[in-house]
Amino acid sequence: MRMKRSLIFVFLIAFSGLSAQVFKCNSLSGEARENLKRDMEFLASDDLEGRLPGTEGANEAIAYLIRNFQDAGLRPFFPGGFTQQFAAPRPAHLPKHGNWIRVKSDTLYVNDGKAPAPAFVLLPYSKTGAFEGSSVYVNAGIEGVHFSGQDLMGQIVTMDWELTAKDKKKYAGYYTGLSTRMENAQKAGAKAIILLDRKNKKGITQMMIRRQRDLGIPVALVSGKKWVRKLRRAQKDLGFSMAIQERGAEAYNVAGFLDNGMPTTMVIGAHYDHVGLGKWGSDDPNAEGQVHNGADDNASGTAVLLELVRQIKQHPEVQGRNVLFVAFSAEEDGLLGSKYFVENCPVPVHDFAYMLNIDMVGRLNRADSLMIYATESATEWNSILRGMPCDQFGIEEIPALFPRSDHASFVRAGIPAIMLHTGLHEDYHGPTDDLDKIDMDGLVKVTEAALEIIRRAEAYPRMTFVDIAAKNARVQ
Repeated sequence: MRMKRSLIFVFLIAFSGLSAQVFKCNSLSGEARENLKRDMEFLASDDLEGRLPGTEGANEAIAYLIRNFQDAGLRPFFPGGFTQQFAAPRPAHLPKHGNWIRVKSDTLYVNDGKAPAPAFVLLPYSKTGAFEGSSVYVNAGIEGVHFSGQDLMGQIVTMDWELTAKDKKKYAGYYTGLSTRMENAQKAGAKAIILLDRKNKKGITQMMIRRQRDLGIPVALVSGKKWVRKLRRAQKDLGFSMAIQERGAEAYNVAGFLDNGMPTTMVIGAHYDHVGLGKWGSDDPNAEGQVHNGADDNASGTAVLLELVRQIKQHPEVQGRNVLFVAFSAEEDGLLGSKYFVENCPVPVHDFAYMLNIDMVGRLNRADSLMIYATESATEWNSILRGMPCDQFGIEEIPALFPRSDHASFVRAGIPAIMLHTGLHEDYHGPTDDLDKIDMDGLVKVTEAALEIIRRAEAYPRMTFVDIAAKNARVQ
């Protein structure tokens, strides 16, 4: 009986020790809140002018990241130091008389696209080219529904930019994402693609268009009832010219390595770039020239990343892996920084255990829930996230990829990855995404949740990767 009591006593001591290690709400001290507030005040300040890659504001953010990595004792990860340079595109110069579309004797020149005027806008998928020939209209361009086989060989293809609500429901089992539809048309032999937007309610401007991937053929967007009506009919006499004078900027990923002497390494990432003065990437066509501070997108995630650097150093219970902290650039240009990192990593990327991405986590008070995307990227995520100790907010597990943030680059490379997120809002990519709308207490809670996820994930030395990138291609 005495032995049994002793065993129970030992068990209770062990259990209480494990409980003390759980990162619940209010686990962290007030110092964490002050750290987060200080980082946010710097990263989301007007002085940094929106952290557009290649600008002085972005360079100041880089220096700040490096200084914090050095203060925490992180090692430079890249052969040349803490930074990895790559090229990011900037708005191309589009001479009006070199960019036009013609149907018979009627010509539309490239313009600003402001509603209600018709617009001829070059898309970032495009390349320079001039063509004369016939066109074929393929509705929304869904392969196997609107075209098949070599139907498009040598044709200028016109297709609807967006699906109607009816079509989205009708073709729910097909890959209907815009990039997928365009890629399928290109593979079927299209020599150019013209997307059609009949309503143009918001007024699509050239500066709102960002490069995502290069299809290797010219791609444009035409809006306005008259021109869409014309192009929805097959035309025998159609011509257009696209003359794009490319521009670029130097962008830098910033990475620091915490060597805990462990056999496996996890990656914690957040993008620090934003859209600058709104000339390219703003959701507000009238906001060009205004500072887009990107307090939530993504100074918030970058601040949490920096606080995780400090906290992981202090807590042995989350030091079961080495940690690579990466602040990505040019995420707003189509995940260019994380794609470049994955393709040009100094170590084999498949050696990474998993990746934790932190993007737009500054509005927990609005959402009352921390969304975690891509939970299907490893079979173990459900067990790790089950019963999270979040007594002041909810955890919403979302199996889908959410392809517009940096964890997607890792999933596509075969690495389990999830994204922490508190939701989109009306200030997204606008000049009103400012510091005064950030939930500072919520940032502390997100940091605590991230630490708890890291702690729980240590129970799984290797995760079982599930390829959800192809499964989620329809939303790309």
